[in-house]
Amino acid sequence: MDNVPWTSTPLVGRSTEMATLISAVDDAKTRRAGAVLLSGDAGVGKTRLLDEVATGAHERGFGVLVGHCTDFGDAGLPFLAFSEIFGRLAGERPDLVESVLKNFPAIGRLLPTHRLIGAQPVAQEGQLDRAALFDAVLGAFTALSASEPLVVIVEDAHWADDSTRDLIGFLITRLTSQRLALIVSYRSDDLHRRHPLRRPIAEWSRNPRVRRVNVLPLDAAESRSLLDSLVTEPLSETEVRRILERAGGNAFFTEELVAAASMGDGDAVPPDLADLLLVRLDPLSDDARQVARVIAVAGRRVPHTLLTTVAGLPDRQLDQALRELIDAHIIDVPGNASYYFRHALLAEAVYDDLLPGERVRQHAAYVQALKDQTVAGTAAELAGHATRSHDLATAFEARVRAGQEALTVAAPQEGLKHYEMALELFPNAAPDNTIDKTWLIAETALAATLSSQHLRGVKLLRKALADLPPDAPKLQRAQLLLPLADIALIIDQDQEANEAATQALKQVADEPSTPFKAQIASLYARVSAGLGRSMEAERWAHKALEIAREAGEESAAEDAGITLAQLRRRAGDPATATKQMEEAAVRAQLAGDAAAEVRSRFLLGSIQYEEGDLESAKTTFAVTCQRAGELGRQWAAYGFDARRMLALTQFTLGDWDGVATTTRTDSGTPGASAAALRAVEANVRGARGDTAVAEELVMLRKWWDLDVLVPVIGLQPAVEAYLELDRIPDAEKLIKDVTALCADIFQTDLFTGRVRFSTLALQVLCHRAVGEPSAAKELVERGAELVAIGQETAEKGLPPGRLLGVEGLAWLSRLEAEWERLRWLTGIDPPSPEEHVAVWRRTAEAFGYGYVYEEAWSRARLSDAFRAAGRVAEANEQATLAAETARRLGAKSLLEALGGDGPGAGGTALTARETEVLKLLAEGRTNRQLARELYISEKTVSVHVSNILGKLGVRSRTEAAAVARRDGLLA
Repeated sequence: MDNVPWTSTPLVGRSTEMATLISAVDDAKTRRAGAVLLSGDAGVGKTRLLDEVATGAHERGFGVLVGHCTDFGDAGLPFLAFSEIFGRLAGERPDLVESVLKNFPAIGRLLPTHRLIGAQPVAQEGQLDRAALFDAVLGAFTALSASEPLVVIVEDAHWADDSTRDLIGFLITRLTSQRLALIVSYRSDDLHRRHPLRRPIAEWSRNPRVRRVNVLPLDAAESRSLLDSLVTEPLSETEVRRILERAGGNAFFTEELVAAASMGDGDAVPPDLADLLLVRLDPLSDDARQVARVIAVAGRRVPHTLLTTVAGLPDRQLDQALRELIDAHIIDVPGNASYYFRHALLAEAVYDDLLPGERVRQHAAYVQALKDQTVAGTAAELAGHATRSHDLATAFEARVRAGQEALTVAAPQEGLKHYEMALELFPNAAPDNTIDKTWLIAETALAATLSSQHLRGVKLLRKALADLPPDAPKLQRAQLLLPLADIALIIDQDQEANEAATQALKQVADEPSTPFKAQIASLYARVSAGLGRSMEAERWAHKALEIAREAGEESAAEDAGITLAQLRRRAGDPATATKQMEEAAVRAQLAGDAAAEVRSRFLLGSIQYEEGDLESAKTTFAVTCQRAGELGRQWAAYGFDARRMLALTQFTLGDWDGVATTTRTDSGTPGASAAALRAVEANVRGARGDTAVAEELVMLRKWWDLDVLVPVIGLQPAVEAYLELDRIPDAEKLIKDVTALCADIFQTDLFTGRVRFSTLALQVLCHRAVGEPSAAKELVERGAELVAIGQETAEKGLPPGRLLGVEGLAWLSRLEAEWERLRWLTGIDPPSPEEHVAVWRRTAEAFGYGYVYEEAWSRARLSDAFRAAGRVAEANEQATLAAETARRLGAKSLLEALGGDGPGAGGTALTARETEVLKLLAEGRTNRQLARELYISEKTVSVHVSNILGKLGVRSRTEAAAVARRDGLLA
């Protein structure tokens, strides 16, 4: 009875399914017997879910009995699952089974010891009446449930024999007031039209005491969470996306593929898994198996017209074979005259099972059908089949065409894959090939940057330049230098961008005014602007305009115009810059210049953000994201930057649900972009109490050099998480590492982010001052250094003529306020109460431009300053305002700093639910145990515990229990 199934694999998602199952268990405890039919595809996680249910039932005082049905082929052992149940019970509780046998002797026929070859017969003569056996099983379960409530689990009922199915049906119809819950699981994908379980399932489902639970595949987020919990060694983002795509939300497939990847064989279908999949083809006819192979060669999905051409079967035989495959749940027809495998891994297993010669012949047949245009097809399809049939000349041309087509439909990731394969196939091109390799390299680099894989494009261009002979034509060299400079500028490799742009300009110095020369001049102006060389940038922007007009190159002219508008903003004229950006965006859209349009819209939003017009910036960034997506530039420079800035603007404004939507990723999100979005999302998660954001930022370290904004944006939530965990050295090291990285990339110690970094470092010193009073002098000395470098950065760290924006000024005020707070906490040269109040009032006002969360934190600090000055009413007023914001945002850290719910939120009285939680907490229950006992989520338990700690004014669960006992709160 105590043999509860257990697995170390984490349960991901399944909250709805779990709730239904546990509800049935809880009903049984109150003498409302019932049954649950649990269905789902093979490997989707039914057994794991049942393990969790069994554990929960056991913790609730239930006995748990589990039996399995097994596939023996045409005929098996009748009542196998029930033999297992009573056999296991006999081994663990022989005294209990003796009592059962005494009252229900027919059960003896089911015990395994009496069913072996050569076993002594049970002391009961003749054949047993079936009704007597069924009554005996029901009586035994009823008797067992009298002493303790009972959960009976029958797994894999799709393999159940007729007798077992009949017994299950009998038990379901007899469920009344027993303390019994019956759970029956089966594979829904095995239930073809003539499967013997289909009719019983329909009949059982009509019983009002039966509930049905269908376990669907995990969604993208849940699949990634499961994968993260399984890996022991970090996998590349490419490997992760490959596993998630192949597994299709199936938990078992995910586990097997992760295991294979960890052994260095991530591309193959693991043998055990392949056997499990292929066995489903064994009962089918030869024609059906052959058609399955043809569909597998097509790549999981194939149109009916193409299948008819390649399969080579008469229509009648083909239709019959397809019907077999559909009835067996191997393929589906989505209604668009195509057929596809229900699961990608089944298609892979069938394909892998083909002999090499079979594969080549089948792929060649597809190539012929597509080349002859017997049926409609795409270049991508032709390229795939040509590659696998070793027709490499056809494959090369098809790859290039497929890459071009992908870019025209805003699919740069696919375009990059096709172009890279085309480059590999270039030596196999036909003798009369007219495709220029330099052009192909430049196009590949463009696809890489559009896919947010900038480093890949840079490496490709560097190698191509290194491979050029010294006497290569100047224009050929310039064709490679132009995209190199562009991409290097995007990833903050300013020195390389400058060198490449300068070299490209030299290559075309003697050329007449051409569109290509105009593009190089415009890019050089943009690089100069990025390096702070405003005068040179303006001169070359005007030069680019001149060349562009002579050559009739509108794209370069637009780019140069945008650079000039950007320079107006830096010169302190945001109004003119805004107007010019708006006009540039409209012109670019009308001209169909995608790059110029997205860049101008992004820069317009940036101006609005820097000026503190957050609502306008939010709107502009949202429009830019939309247009970038429509133009296939959602992962390119400025397109993705707009998405990141939209999320940051939403965070600043307090639209945290909007942040979750904007930062949502899926399997198609490039790794670098996913890392950048997680860094933004960490600000919300950290503020809501998720301390895991600290280690996650460290895990994202491989992206830091490629995108410095990842650590810059993720630094604050990570530092604050370390402070909450009291890991001070880790917080200090993180600030030091990110500061050093930025200084190296920006080639200066006085970069603008240094103001915020110094503020965070002062925040750490304030945290230390509370717990390390003996180190007060050292802390204040270090604080003085931080203030000095922050103020120097604000004064000298911007390009000539450029001033701090409203956010920079707010952080500068916060820097000075933290410095006052540090001296106030240490008592070394402390500010007067009036000075302390004034500096935090000034900071709250500075963040009042729209930075909701920081304004609330500043109000909390202002409340402390008021209280220290004896101005209690004003302190409560500020604390109340901060608490209102914190509750609206769900900002757990701020709420805790304010003492739980903050002033005016119900005082310190515990709610009825909190009192209930406190009683169990005092008994030493974990959050998980609390969740099970109260039938609420662990997240809800965590919120209740946090509220209790805040209301009782304690820091730990142990202290809370002690205070509760002292004050009589547990009575």
